[in-house]
Amino acid sequence: MKMKLYCSPTSPYARKVRVIAAELGLSDLIEEIHVDPHSSPEELLAVNPLSKIPVLVTERNEVLPDSALIAEYLLTRGRGLTGLPRGSKRWAALRCQVTADGIMDASVATVMEKRRPESIVYMASLDRQAALISRALDLLEQQTSTFETEAPSTVEVSIGVALAYIDFRLPYIEWRTGRDALAAWYANFAQRPSMLLTAPPA
Repeated sequence: MKMKLYCSPTSPYARKVRVIAAELGLSDLIEEIHVDPHSSPEELLAVNPLSKIPVLVTERNEVLPDSALIAEYLLTRGRGLTGLPRGSKRWAALRCQVTADGIMDASVATVMEKRRPESIVYMASLDRQAALISRALDLLEQQTSTFETEAPSTVEVSIGVALAYIDFRLPYIEWRTGRDALAAWYANFAQRPSMLLTAPPA
């Protein structure tokens, strides 16, 4: 019996989990069930009344909603990702991870706002999210020297997936401009098998 991952191939939160699973060598133990959370399908509501993805159901029928919770669980099941550093470096690393997650949140919020009819799009919200993303990217650029490529942790996975989602959904954001270090790091990270395996459909 396999674990079941309720997800969407285009969700950055689900992709983060899928990349982590691949890095840990657990992909073959997981059955992906693709759902549209916005349509509130019964099969998703049965495991998460909030109709949010991703949700992992383990072989023991333990239900784990939210990418952070799923990642924590998967790290107990496999090996292949580097552990977080200790001491002050740990908190700096986690700050970068939270920043990357915030970029995902702002990017998804932008996508959802732009799907509204043009007459009711809230431009102030789009401007705020764009500024937020830009500031967060500047912070990551400053911290790029601490990022791993060959031996990544969940921090690097979060960063890589966040940047990939900008390219996928918000390609008009020229985030590489003025952020040479971050762009170079991502160019290498994006070629990892786990990233290629989980790339969203064109």
